[in-house]
Amino acid sequence: MEQAPRALGQSFSSWACAPLAEYQVQQGQVRVSAETVRRYLHRLGYARLRPVLSVSSPDPDYQAKVAYLEKLKAWARQGQIILLFEDEVDLNLLPGVLGCWTRRGHQRKVPTPGQNVKRYGFGAVNYMTGQVLRRFGDHKDSLGFIALLERVVATYCPDQRGDGPPVVLVADNYIIHRSQKTMRTLAAYADRLCVVALPTYSPHLNVIERLWKHLRRTVTHNHLFKSITELLEAVEQFFRNLDCHLADVRSIIGNPE
Repeated sequence: MEQAPRALGQSFSSWACAPLAEYQVQQGQVRVSAETVRRYLHRLGYARLRPVLSVSSPDPDYQAKVAYLEKLKAWARQGQIILLFEDEVDLNLLPGVLGCWTRRGHQRKVPTPGQNVKRYGFGAVNYMTGQVLRRFGDHKDSLGFIALLERVVATYCPDQRGDGPPVVLVADNYIIHRSQKTMRTLAAYADRLCVVALPTYSPHLNVIERLWKHLRRTVTHNHLFKSITELLEAVEQFFRNLDCHLADVRSIIGNPE
């Protein structure tokens, strides 16, 4: 089951119970029914789940950047730095869909808007405390990212003397994170704040992605809000609830310490 069928000379790409039973016979095993194969697969902990697409990072410095990211986490645990993970999220009035409890023989229908409306969220989560700084805007641009940077500085290092541990903001390679406007802002706060870029095509390394996934499951999927304003209010309520349960945030992002 852990090997691709085509790697074993088969003419199909995914295992099913009947072909697997037949392959067993080809390998000299006793013939059993497809239902027997299904039953034993369940006993072995297998289930039919939808896979996800993955892209390997072409970054030649991938391993070195991953190792440095682990160092940043260790320094954050030691109190040497304040470590934040930043990303943007698209907020659509058009709801996403997610598997949910439904009576057998029925199919739940989620209504859609006459016209989709979008807004964008900018967020930064503190790896150690779970605190989430966020803002919402009409555009996913440099000005929105800079506004979040200003909030980070005001929260963690408002003193121009640069006292206290430096703030390290981990972000992906999206163009607004390295635009001329952004670089001018970062230069103004270079004594207190720096941005570390993730390897290219590696969203799995950005822990705030797990928080966005939790947001979609909890708020934006399977429900049509009456307006984009109502959707944004629900999203903000989601974060206000998390503000009172920072241990939950740390668990979601994978740092329960």
